[in-house]
Amino acid sequence: MYTNASYIMRLKTALTKMGNSQFDSITARCVSNLLAIALIFFSVLSVLHAQTAEQGDIHGTVIDRKLEKPLVSHPVTLTIHKADAVETQETTTDENGNYRFGDLPLDPSVHYTVSTTHDGTDYIEKDLVLSTWVPNIEINFDVGAFTDDNAQILVKSHTFIIGPPPPDHAPDGAVTVAEAIGLENLSHLAFRTEHGSQKVGVHLTLPIGVEGFQPHLSAALTMNPDTNQAVLRTPLPPGESQLGYNYIFHVERDKLDLSRRLNVNTMRFYFFVPEGIGFVPRAKFFGAPKREQIHGTVYLIYESNENKTFAAGETIDLALNVNMRAARGALPTQTSNLGQLILIAVAAALAGGFFVAALFKLRATKNAAEPDTEDTSTPPDAGWLRKLNSDDREHVRVARLEFITHLDDKYEKQEISERVYKRLRREQTERLTTLLEEQKRGNNA
Repeated sequence: MYTNASYIMRLKTALTKMGNSQFDSITARCVSNLLAIALIFFSVLSVLHAQTAEQGDIHGTVIDRKLEKPLVSHPVTLTIHKADAVETQETTTDENGNYRFGDLPLDPSVHYTVSTTHDGTDYIEKDLVLSTWVPNIEINFDVGAFTDDNAQILVKSHTFIIGPPPPDHAPDGAVTVAEAIGLENLSHLAFRTEHGSQKVGVHLTLPIGVEGFQPHLSAALTMNPDTNQAVLRTPLPPGESQLGYNYIFHVERDKLDLSRRLNVNTMRFYFFVPEGIGFVPRAKFFGAPKREQIHGTVYLIYESNENKTFAAGETIDLALNVNMRAARGALPTQTSNLGQLILIAVAAALAGGFFVAALFKLRATKNAAEPDTEDTSTPPDAGWLRKLNSDDREHVRVARLEFITHLDDKYEKQEISERVYKRLRREQTERLTTLLEEQKRGNNA
């Protein structure tokens, strides 16, 4: 058998005596015929490919692990998430516990969720995508058997990301805290434990004072306000899982205290703190930070000591102190909510209890009972101001000005009474005057 190229060469050799024009004509006809055949061949292949690869399926088996046998005639639901609609299909398992959803479009913009319920527990597999590369997906459900051995659950990483409050939130010392938790179920069975009268996948303690809890991705993750716990309602499957949520939290006095009692053994804690805001972990098991830019924001990343594992039942110090020296990267003219918050928080850390209470409890002043007498005694600042260097004093000056501006704004909006406004403003003006005199003495020295 000859290839097309060798066939054309043989024609050329045999027809040399016929002249170039005759040869060119015959060669052109041969090549044209070959191209036509090739086009027809590839067209047929395309049609066959389209007929066989435009649709896929999701299938699997439902096994009752408690009885070690397949569940027959058991309902399974498919949810189809499209850009403009959500559709559902339902089928039941056959005599071998098998189910199948067929004729599904291979569209990367469409994703699927497969779920079933057994003995009051939901089993869900989310974010499934079919494509020409992966036209078939197998999802098996092992139901009915669980482990409740808490030692089988390990938090490999627990990360805290500090950010500004929502734009519409009052500037009252609030920050947004996002927590990302990487768990591993070391058992071959799904993990389930008791939380009150309910059986849940896992529950994690939150710091006291959480507001506006919002889960990431999983609707099965909720907050129980009675127990102050983040609760995953579905069993925790074998292998690794990711949980996440965010909430609003408030600086109190000179720290952001995120401490809590652990329910699960934990290997590592991380804090992501935007550079320049002056929050530093108080616990000594955090080392020096690493500096990294992520999505345009520079973070100081604090990591707990890799040689220390934190046991379930232990109360962990996760407080962040306001630290003046750590805030030197902040621009004195920054006007973001987070910048204003931290500048004020820095001053609060230096100024003492009354100033802090007036600042971070200001949101409650409108509804709180006001004192009948004025506190005219103001402790002098000169003593601790002399202990600061010129950079620190400049940060305090900016913070004082920010707070006075904040007071003026609150008074104009009639959110505080005139008596409280005058007392706080007089106090801060006197403190600012003391600071300016100290700065002047420092410059003349």
